[in-house]
Amino acid sequence: MAHDQCPSTVHGEKAKPSAAALAATPRALQRINGKAAWRSFDEVVDTPEFRDHLEREFPRGMAELVTRERMDLSDPTVATGKSGESRRDFMKLMGASMALAGVAATVPGCRRPDHKIYTYSQKVPEDMIPGKPLYYVTSMPRFDGGAEGLLVECHEGRPTKIEGNPLHSYNQGKVSSWAQSSIMALYDPDRLWSPSLLQGEVRADRTWDDFRLWASTHFATYDAKEGAGLAFLVEKNSSPSRAFVRDRLMKKWPKARWVAYAAGDTAGNELAGTALAFGAPKRAMLNITKQTRIVVSLDRDFLSHEAGELAHARQLAAARIVNTVDDDMTRLYVVESNLTATGGQADHRLPLSSGRVAAFAVALAKAVLPKLAEPDAKVLEAAVASASVSGEDLAANNGVAFLEELAKDLLDSANRDKSLIVAGHAQTPAVHAIVAALNQALGNVGRAVSYVPVDAETASDSLANIASLAKAMNEGAISTLVCVGVNPAYDAPGDVNFIEGWKKVAATITLSVGKSETTAASTWALNESHYLESWGDTKALDGTIAPMQPMIAPLYEPSMSEIEFLALLAGKDMNAKVDGYEIVRESWRGSAAALFGAATDFDTNWRRTLHDGVVKNSAVKAETSKVKFDAVATVLGAMKIPAAPTKDALDVTFMLGNLADGRFANVGWLQELPAYGTRVVWDNPLIMSPKTAAALDVLPDGWTDKDPNTIYTKPKYPHGRVAELTLNGKTVKAAVWICPGIADNTVIAMLGYGRTNVGLVGDGVGFNLYPLRSSANAFSGSGAKIVKTGDEHMVVSTQIHWSMEGRTGIVRAVDLPAWKKHGKDTQKIVDEFYSTQWELNFAERLGELDHTPPNIGAYENPYNRSLAEPDPNNIKKGDPNKGKYQQDQPPKFTEGPQWGMTIDQTTCTGCGACTIACQAENNIAVVGKKETAKGREMAWIRVDRYFTGDDFNNPAAIHHQPVACVHCENAPCEVVCPVNATVHGPEGLNYMTYNRCIGTRYCANNCPYKVRRYNWFDYGVTKFNGGYFGKEIIDPIGEKIPGQEGVNGSTTHNSINPNLIPPRLRDKLDEITRMQKNPDVTVRSRGVMEKCTYCVQRINAAKIDCKLSDVRDSKGNYVVPDGFFQAACQQACPSNAIIFGDILDTKSKVHASRANARSYALLGYLNTRPRTSHMVRVMNPNEALLARIDPERLKHIDSPFHGVPHAPHSEGDGHDHSHGEDGKHSFFDKSKRYEDSGYALSLRVLGGGRA
Repeated sequence: MAHDQCPSTVHGEKAKPSAAALAATPRALQRINGKAAWRSFDEVVDTPEFRDHLEREFPRGMAELVTRERMDLSDPTVATGKSGESRRDFMKLMGASMALAGVAATVPGCRRPDHKIYTYSQKVPEDMIPGKPLYYVTSMPRFDGGAEGLLVECHEGRPTKIEGNPLHSYNQGKVSSWAQSSIMALYDPDRLWSPSLLQGEVRADRTWDDFRLWASTHFATYDAKEGAGLAFLVEKNSSPSRAFVRDRLMKKWPKARWVAYAAGDTAGNELAGTALAFGAPKRAMLNITKQTRIVVSLDRDFLSHEAGELAHARQLAAARIVNTVDDDMTRLYVVESNLTATGGQADHRLPLSSGRVAAFAVALAKAVLPKLAEPDAKVLEAAVASASVSGEDLAANNGVAFLEELAKDLLDSANRDKSLIVAGHAQTPAVHAIVAALNQALGNVGRAVSYVPVDAETASDSLANIASLAKAMNEGAISTLVCVGVNPAYDAPGDVNFIEGWKKVAATITLSVGKSETTAASTWALNESHYLESWGDTKALDGTIAPMQPMIAPLYEPSMSEIEFLALLAGKDMNAKVDGYEIVRESWRGSAAALFGAATDFDTNWRRTLHDGVVKNSAVKAETSKVKFDAVATVLGAMKIPAAPTKDALDVTFMLGNLADGRFANVGWLQELPAYGTRVVWDNPLIMSPKTAAALDVLPDGWTDKDPNTIYTKPKYPHGRVAELTLNGKTVKAAVWICPGIADNTVIAMLGYGRTNVGLVGDGVGFNLYPLRSSANAFSGSGAKIVKTGDEHMVVSTQIHWSMEGRTGIVRAVDLPAWKKHGKDTQKIVDEFYSTQWELNFAERLGELDHTPPNIGAYENPYNRSLAEPDPNNIKKGDPNKGKYQQDQPPKFTEGPQWGMTIDQTTCTGCGACTIACQAENNIAVVGKKETAKGREMAWIRVDRYFTGDDFNNPAAIHHQPVACVHCENAPCEVVCPVNATVHGPEGLNYMTYNRCIGTRYCANNCPYKVRRYNWFDYGVTKFNGGYFGKEIIDPIGEKIPGQEGVNGSTTHNSINPNLIPPRLRDKLDEITRMQKNPDVTVRSRGVMEKCTYCVQRINAAKIDCKLSDVRDSKGNYVVPDGFFQAACQQACPSNAIIFGDILDTKSKVHASRANARSYALLGYLNTRPRTSHMVRVMNPNEALLARIDPERLKHIDSPFHGVPHAPHSEGDGHDHSHGEDGKHSFFDKSKRYEDSGYALSLRVLGGGRA
């Protein structure tokens, strides 16, 4: 296990070095562009505890049953119980559960689940082939505006996987993590099953007939009053059919209030700003191409968690990708308060508080507008010239140089009409108006950006709407409130007093798919149909209309969709049948001429639309109106630029995270998806820079960057200090966590957590920060104060899990000038001893192989008769006098498909869509906060984050690297498995045979990439955070043990970790949840190892389809054409960073990308020969700006190949340290002398660090 019990290594001469000895020998950090690269604060400080954490055979958290004798009683985490379950705690729980086992039958230790096979109960439909999925198109409305076109995979009538519709103009085959995860909401066992009625303090189940009977009497009273006193609070969307029903409803009750609201509406300030600039609200539609030479983002994360994220990621990736040395790329400048996906892609990034971004925007206008000589902008130029901007805070982090060189870059004649400036949703309407004026003056409108009109409901301000409604409720003007798809009891701004007004409303009705705080407080809580169960339609950001059609009948019948429910209320008879299908068709018939053309048949177009999933050519055309510079000048004159924040008056930036506005809180996939930047899961701590946290004294007691006893990761379960944050007169308690790159004196508050009535997964997880928001500005605030408390809260970050420890040159990046200068260069390395030689491409020269002997086997691979990878153009003939495998013509590994993958780090944004896609496709289990804290997360793809630079508070750059099983040709895992559970397949895949695995975990220990995942418990077959037999006896025990809580980190449903209960006593996975599972992939049980399979089920399905269709190559062999199918991660990636296919197909994309000079093998010096290659990230910095702020980086343009550090040398060791071309390198590593008394020297072949 994790504790070394060998006497020779514990007490003997081979005893491991002491903490003091390790501390005296620093680890070598890899370098990128000459700057140190690091994953976490602990890696920079390099404490003995962190070293021990990385160098254990298995992480500390994996050794759960720690004996009391081995516990350090002086460790405060042990005394307070924060070290987690001890062996004694475990035995307390097991003793009680085993006492109950006699009642529940025997308790097996690790038994395989029973399987039963059932036949069809009815005749199989003629068009259904059992085991072969069918695909249907639909669309999903987004709460933040627009929609996504979807392609849904269905097995035997049940949807199991969501992909993007390639025919939809918005997402073009890609899909967000929210849309992918929405299928879990469909199969959520905690969603509303039936209507219920609240009478006094008791809620009782009712039927829809009961509601219809009540509604027929109740709503009839409003007919005479024309709806006065009646209000509808609906989710903001632009569905044409919803608008059709709304008009019918308001015609019936013209005095009723119709309020459109979305807590996560990110377009409010932009639409208000364009209304100021153009005279009417317009949405900015971005069109970033290779011709867009400069993009400037002012506090806008346009690549993640906003309505246009998929299109923007696709556009920016295409504009920045470089395949040859002749390619150019768009330059990205980012000024932001938070650390975002857009900031991670930036060539230059300036951390600045949200309030001061307005000052930066005005300063940029001062620097640019007077030199553009725009004839219509004279008034605005004068207003800008008179504006006063303090530059004191801009001077921090080289802000003045950043501003000046950015202005020069925008004014460069080569960049005129070829730039783009955008502003974020936390910025005021005035800033958006200034940005529109700058885009107009720079000639960007109609090129990189267009402005399209929006309807009145879309243009309305969500927070102003709900503030107005709450005011009316508090004044007693509302007697009946109907809520549809919203949760204002949870997410209404704190200053509108919504709950107080709610209590004054006599009758409240809420239609919702899932449980919510609003349904719990409503008179009537009605179960809504999920969008995958409903008819409807959507309108994308560009105006493209798409149908919404049901994939499955409502699981909890009867239920109603949004348009069906509103149509019921709009009708004359509450007992009438309402049909979403007919509502949509009726709505479309009324606008058929506009949708399809006047001379076309409606039914023909209807069927075509249901097939394609989109109404052709329905996008809205951009208008040619120009910015009214005089109006913008007036706005600028009245604009008040906020003062710089201080530690006594902080800025707060609110953001949407993986849970969106909170609607996905019961989706385990998204709870366990690491947050961008912090990599925190199952939580939303307040994020701030290390400098700010230290100044506010909100870090754990005694925390310093030198004291190893106070580092976050020193305890088994890291804890953050709980602090009180006060803003807008409201105070909330939340944990504090630090992250490099955050603007100083700024607090980042992630919304969507702290739910209290959502289900087993999300109840009690995180902190509800909505009360801090103001209706005046949804996403920013100023003047906040923080006071620390004596409490601490467990915070789990996956960043230091699965570290590829001791290696250098893992993440590689260069600047564009260096790529252009050296991209074609190769380096020949010769090994005189073995008489081998090879050539290194540009990417490999950036790593360890630049100074090692040729990394090539001394023996020929008999299956491809080559010392290296199979080459279809150079196949060695067989020998008839040798064994059969050596006689084959051609060799087995050079015919048929050989699968491989490339991941481009230039275009990867770190969004995590690949992780969710893999999880959905391969039935990967969710383990919870407590298990993740122990390093037991099961995701097959992790996205590692790296910072570069010597300033922990303000890193120079952020890099991301997706890592999954790389399917090594020389796989270290295969040679150590005692039962051949992991073997090599004939097509280059590293197979994992689940029913052979006995759980030794030797493979995981021997894997240098740390990509194998072990099922410590029955994660996949038991109910997450569910109950168990005898809970009423065992659960109180957890309340008496310090540091105990449920598996999701909350005590709402369990006060212990239910995984400690024997499987036979636990609730099994319910049938509804089982319906989501992919039937082509085995659900793994306890004691089994798993990992990425390259979606082998998709490979086999494609091979079968091609064989049945008789697809052959020129030689008559069955082939799978390139692009015929995609791996799940590749299909979801919005930036097309992942390419998968047959590496032997010389015409395939993956063959070309692997042959690219930017392609390199991760940890290639180990000679594992991975089938997955990574591609060097290329950045496009402004050399004039580098000369002012980072002249050292300029040196690496001329010589980028020596940034990988060698391991530390020791003076006088008597060994040669020369760097000759023959690769004869050696060095003396003092730390290894502690580990091995017979150690003499290390060979450079093992790489630069402590390999």
